[in-house]
Amino acid sequence: MATYTTVFVKGTVYWAKLFKAVDNYEKTGKEWTVDLVPDDVDFLKANRLLDRLKEGKAPIEGDYIRLRKPEKDKDGNTNDPITILDGDNAPWDRNVNIGNKSRVDAKLTIADFGPGKKKAIWVKALRVTDHVPYESDEFGGMDDISTSSKKPKTKVKVEELDEDDDVPF
Repeated sequence: MATYTTVFVKGTVYWAKLFKAVDNYEKTGKEWTVDLVPDDVDFLKANRLLDRLKEGKAPIEGDYIRLRKPEKDKDGNTNDPITILDGDNAPWDRNVNIGNKSRVDAKLTIADFGPGKKKAIWVKALRVTDHVPYESDEFGGMDDISTSSKKPKTKVKVEELDEDDDVPF
């Protein structure tokens, strides 16, 4: 029988996909995800979960843990979405996305399935204490670049090389 532990952690979030479930890595289902840089990793040490910590790369400042919650449980039933509250504990306006570097209090669930089995960790709720607005164009104008796979209309002339020519490398 699994045992469940609830922990409360302060930290900074990145790449929050909390309002619409996205494809999981294997593309076998949908999930809500968020990357959390915890202020303190003692809860990971205490629960033997330090192996879940990933090294942060820009824009993530610090080591982080990727938290996921599947849209469906193992029986195919729909899970409740992650509860998101504002600093006054009022429900978050789900039309307002949460941007990188927003500060949160996270309520996490850690499941221990017994000896020899990997523990699970997921986010149950987030309270946004310092909201950073989401910027839809994080890459500065790349939204305007066409993703068309059509070939260019102009032909490029390729010079033929004689087999005896030296290639200047």
